[in-house]
Amino acid sequence: MFPDGSKDYLERLARNADRLYTLISDLLDVTRLEIGVLKLIKSEFNLTNIVREITNDMKKKTYLSTKDNVEVKVKPNIKSIFPSSPIMVHADRERIAQVIINLLNNAMKFTNSGIITVSIKPAVHNFIRVSIKDTGKGIDSEIQPKLFQKFSAMSDKGIGLGLFISKNIIEAHGGSITGKNNNHARGATFSFTLPTITIKNK
Repeated sequence: MFPDGSKDYLERLARNADRLYTLISDLLDVTRLEIGVLKLIKSEFNLTNIVREITNDMKKKTYLSTKDNVEVKVKPNIKSIFPSSPIMVHADRERIAQVIINLLNNAMKFTNSGIITVSIKPAVHNFIRVSIKDTGKGIDSEIQPKLFQKFSAMSDKGIGLGLFISKNIIEAHGGSITGKNNNHARGATFSFTLPTITIKNK
């Protein structure tokens, strides 16, 4: 048993440690990108599997949301739409996972008790599209034109490096990434594309 208040204190300490680790990792990645030494370790893997694994892990987490000016712990309401057949890509598994986690974390930060939908659908010319749609507050019109620039989305929830890093990772794989407000609905959708590889029948 924890003494009164000590459990909350330890949880806050752990959250702050996680934020510090993320900040240091992001700053290191930005430095690597700017001097051109961010290496990709590519392999063939099923993209659906990694998106599903990360989504399932995120569903188990709690995060802090503000309701009536009070911070409360909530579990994310994440829905998923995945294809039944494997989607094979030749990419850096850890870096693609980093992008997915970045986008999901952003959606969770700004959605409060709304719904987040993760989907994988075909795009054009043998590309696949991963989309993360939320019902949060959407993208500020002043931020939209510089959304993927460094420090463009600085707030009390972060310093705005995740989207810059994600854009560079996806473009290094020959894909593209977008973020826009939803039409006729609350929230925003972030999507990225990757080239797929064809599984040859033996």
